[in-house]
Amino acid sequence: MATTTVMATTTARWAPRTSTAARARASSSRRTSPTEKGARVTSTRATTTRERRRRVRARASEGDAKGDVPFGYTRADVMLIGGGVTGAGFAAYYGLQSALGWEATRAGNAVQLTFVFGLTVAWVGSYVLRVFNKDMTYVKQLKDYEEAVMQKRLEEMPAQELEKMMSDLEEK
Repeated sequence: MATTTVMATTTARWAPRTSTAARARASSSRRTSPTEKGARVTSTRATTTRERRRRVRARASEGDAKGDVPFGYTRADVMLIGGGVTGAGFAAYYGLQSALGWEATRAGNAVQLTFVFGLTVAWVGSYVLRVFNKDMTYVKQLKDYEEAVMQKRLEEMPAQELEKMMSDLEEK
């Protein structure tokens, strides 16, 4: 039984040996476009991933240079927040041990309970606040869509109708 398992593992990991010519034919046939004979597809998954990373870095650096990114939306901000929370946890843990003379287990449980409860309340509170302020992604997307539709309608509106509408607005 053990020999069968080893054999199955070995055959599953290693492909059977093929000649170099057979491998070249197989790789070229996979890359050939069905519409154009002989044309090779140059974009691979690695290239796509590399391009995505480059685009993400470019967007982040552009936003940082403008200064319009609020706190908490960059990698550096997230690292600062995470480090601050971790440091506060260690400070509370060692503070409870030295200032109040608590045992390590009791201090650890108290800090863990306090931080988990506090961070959960803060997270849920921020979500509820965004809901009440209508600062949700869907609401922003809907508003952007409505503005784009109205802009498109204004662009397509004949000049006479636009002038009439402007005069009606001025009268009111």
